[in-house]
Amino acid sequence: MASLRTWWKATQPHSFVASLVGVALGTAIAWREARTFDGLALLLTAVGVVCLHAATNMSNDSVDFRRGVDDLPPELVSPFTGGARVLPDRALSVEAHRRVWIALYGLAALIGVILSVTRPNGWILLVLGAVGGLIGIFYTLPPLALQYHGIGEVAVTIIFGPIVVLGAYAVQRGALGWEAFLASLPLGLLVAAFLLVNEMPEHRTDPKGGKRTIPARIGLEKSVVLYEALVGSALFLLVAFSVLQWISWVAVIGLIALVPLARARAVLRAHYREYPAHIPANAGTIQAVLLLGVAMTLAYLISAAANL
Repeated sequence: MASLRTWWKATQPHSFVASLVGVALGTAIAWREARTFDGLALLLTAVGVVCLHAATNMSNDSVDFRRGVDDLPPELVSPFTGGARVLPDRALSVEAHRRVWIALYGLAALIGVILSVTRPNGWILLVLGAVGGLIGIFYTLPPLALQYHGIGEVAVTIIFGPIVVLGAYAVQRGALGWEAFLASLPLGLLVAAFLLVNEMPEHRTDPKGGKRTIPARIGLEKSVVLYEALVGSALFLLVAFSVLQWISWVAVIGLIALVPLARARAVLRAHYREYPAHIPANAGTIQAVLLLGVAMTLAYLISAAANL
């Protein structure tokens, strides 16, 4: 039997940063607005979101393995490319792997139903959960196979921005809110940039399995420009929304994400065709997601405590 460590690896836990910071941000916004907080509901939200994220990661690996997408030369394999590698390395059987990711989707759905019947205006959570769940399921699974058709970045912007942040907010408040929606957009765009930079090393190998990601469609040079546009848009919206006070002006401390992003951009510009020299760009982008999400969450907690 496979070890727990192998199963943990199969879920690609390093990516959960993108889910959990969104949950934290939505919860913090709800706290600032109404001083409402339910710890058990927050825990269920976090577990449900992580289960959906893990299931999507694993089903993505399953489809990629069947199509031969993860059959990569050694120089392209890194912690950020080629999936968890548990299927190509024969660490897990395809059938056991499939049963677990189906169970994770089921658990995420169950948690969503529990929250919808125990929290005020549960229909909101049902709608958000259904949209997020369908995007996760059809991220690589047919018939939609969103990432295979080059719209993976749109999908992750929606899920890790509005769906997760608004969902966590609605769990606490029983309502939707424009501020939570606007605050989610910079985070969603940075997660999209992280996906894009992860796809770039596989721009030639992905199409062999029918996977036409954005880098496979437009090439590496234009992908670098798109990466800069996504990152720039995320930071611009953060500043603009803060200055306009559409979100807490304290949220501008999220600009701390510029530190790893500046290095990531420099590495990507210099080494976008060189592997594994590109890896610091991947690492810097996920660090920026973490810093932006944590900084914005802290901003809302600070502004709540200081009545700003």
